[in-house]
Amino acid sequence: MFTLNESLDISNVVDCKVQYQEWLQQATPLVIDATHVSRVDAAGIQLLVSFVESARLAERDIRLENISEALQEGIDVLGLERWFMESQDATRKT
Repeated sequence: MFTLNESLDISNVVDCKVQYQEWLQQATPLVIDATHVSRVDAAGIQLLVSFVESARLAERDIRLENISEALQEGIDVLGLERWFMESQDATRKT
């Protein structure tokens, strides 16, 4: 399981991108724990969308778990709740 930092915003997008690229190199399914996310902005969510899309295109299983209230609010404000649900469903292998 991979854990997101408390801040998913423009101040750490570059650092997060490097971390996400490392996670994509792992052979295990990607389970992302978002429990600790307390600050989020559009840039952070855009990076998360890019990460999920990269995993999907690489045919990797990815699941976002324990979505914090702050992250859920950001996803909702940007109108991406359906996209996140569909993306996670599309990457799960049956």
